[in-house]
Amino acid sequence: MTDRSTLGESAFRHVYELAAHIGPRPAGSPAERAAFDYAAGQLRAWGYQPQAQPITFAPAPRFSPLYASGGLALAAGGALLAAAPWAALLAAPWIAVLPDVARAVIRRRPRTAASQNLLAFTAAPEPAPAAVDAPTLVLCAHMDSAPASAFRSRPLVWLHQNLMFAALRVAWGLAAVAALSLLGLELPALVRDLAGGLALAVGGLWAGLEAAAQLLRGEQYAPGAHDNASGVGVLLAAAEQLAAQPPARLRVGFLFTGAEETGLHGAEAQAPAWAGRRLAVLNVDMVGAGETLRYITSDGAVRVRPTDPGLNEVINAACPQARGLAYSLRSGDFLPFLRHGVPAGALQTSGSAEAELAYHTLYDTTEVVEVPALGRTVQAVLDILAAADLRGYPEAV
Repeated sequence: MTDRSTLGESAFRHVYELAAHIGPRPAGSPAERAAFDYAAGQLRAWGYQPQAQPITFAPAPRFSPLYASGGLALAAGGALLAAAPWAALLAAPWIAVLPDVARAVIRRRPRTAASQNLLAFTAAPEPAPAAVDAPTLVLCAHMDSAPASAFRSRPLVWLHQNLMFAALRVAWGLAAVAALSLLGLELPALVRDLAGGLALAVGGLWAGLEAAAQLLRGEQYAPGAHDNASGVGVLLAAAEQLAAQPPARLRVGFLFTGAEETGLHGAEAQAPAWAGRRLAVLNVDMVGAGETLRYITSDGAVRVRPTDPGLNEVINAACPQARGLAYSLRSGDFLPFLRHGVPAGALQTSGSAEAELAYHTLYDTTEVVEVPALGRTVQAVLDILAAADLRGYPEAV
């Protein structure tokens, strides 16, 4: 059995190639294609037969007003609290549904650009009569990297990353004050003034920062070391281990998706083909830093989609130290599979303030990636596969 340090070094070698040598990998770019070629070459060297699958995606617009509208709604609610309390009730639900609205808008944009997915499998275990009949657990990681934040100041980056969370809480407080006013409860003027002023300030700041972040961004893209060369590196390190000794009953797939950062387009292209099969997907994203292994329990703030309970049970059995994490504002490649009825879950790591601050910035370089974190994640993935093999997961449909 290869030890964790060796597994981590193996994964880091791939992370370095992708994030430092190839560099930023915008969806559909020559750099993204070079990253796919690198992964395919590694897989072929270990005896796999990777297949590239063309996909289309919708390029992100130069400016989208959606998230800025959340700040404007909060600011307007604060300004109108005294004159029209009902208007102050609208900001919180609008901010809460923004991620779901944004995903719906992205799914409806014209797909005018080209990327690809890369897919490889271990051999079908005996005595399965055909590969399609074998229980299959697919490991998934996206290849592309995101547009980089326009902000270079770390305090500004932190503020922009966290302002939506703060705004939502301010919005619910504003809604509570407005509801009490509408019910005829006379609140002290100081309370109303503080609630309205805070909402106006936070909402205005959020709208301004969001607009500046988009309009000043230019064409710069993050190197994407933690997000998500780390996931790709973990999958490649696991693939190398499994090439010599695959699970006895479980077929393992490796899906490298393109155009995740444009709206999960790579996963969306693959998901319909796997509906109704004895197959599950484990997404591996942002796993290069921090000491805590997380498994995602659900996605969405309003329309909540739980990840697959069976897969989460396997994760808990294999990695009792793992901790659950609900996604409310972010999402990942597991979501399109859930929408199409394919059992899916996800892993990430947490605990590194430096890596979390580097999210979607030029600071997301190999310097924020930790070899021990990679090693722990590769080992966790191998343990999860072994537990799935032992339990007969995924179960027959």
